[in-house]
Amino acid sequence: VWSNADERALIKQNGVFIAHCPQSNINLSSGVAPVRTYLDEGLSVGLGSDIAGGTQLSLLRAMADAVQASKLRWRLFDQSVPPITLPEAFWLGTRGGGAFFGKVGAFLPNFAFDAIVLDDHDLPCPLTLTPEERLTRLIYLSDDHAVIHKYVNGHELF
Repeated sequence: VWSNADERALIKQNGVFIAHCPQSNINLSSGVAPVRTYLDEGLSVGLGSDIAGGTQLSLLRAMADAVQASKLRWRLFDQSVPPITLPEAFWLGTRGGGAFFGKVGAFLPNFAFDAIVLDDHDLPCPLTLTPEERLTRLIYLSDDHAVIHKYVNGHELF
């Protein structure tokens, strides 16, 4: 959270992965990680859900919290560095974090098939929504109860 440019250069040079746990940042009042800076500097960043410092294990919740924490950082600390976007938070929770484990976190050739199936029927909407709009609603308005199937390395867990 409080690394300077020299420390971040060492993090990048040594291939260190950063686990951003936004609820922990907020609940422990330890500051808000400069995720935009990490991304702009090409550091390896993924999302975490630190139950020791947070209150939820849901990665969907971590995505929403990452955007909100980033907006707080922008507003309170440095308005020259824009907050992260929801698509970037989604990337952090999938491909960004998956990179730590190898070829996971994306639907690409030679990547492990790790996936969740989300059901948004509990979030009725009178409009026809795009898949991105539906995912946005799931991230901001749902929790892990929307996860109805989970696959790891091609095997269905439930």
